Amino acid sequence: MNFIEKIERLDLQIRQGSTGNAAELAQKLGISKRSVFNYLKWMKDRGAPITFSRIRKSYIYDQEVEFVATFVSSALRYEVQHEDND
Repeated sequence: MNFIEKIERLDLQIRQGSTGNAAELAQKLGISKRSVFNYLKWMKDRGAPITFSRIRKSYIYDQEVEFVATFVSSALRYEVQHEDND
């Protein structure tokens, strides 16, 4: 499983509210507990509003978000950036 697939699986577990604690999540994903923390940090550094709910005993999103991994053409990025400046 590659990096993006792991992030997608982690995202799905968070959406389902079924991650459990870090050790349980590591077991579900077949990775180390340290890797779980690294992936969560990577996601948070990119704006994912992730917290741990003690009530649900799961990592959750504080607000509705969507993980999108894609390539965007430079031309499209240029258009969007210049629309924002108008």
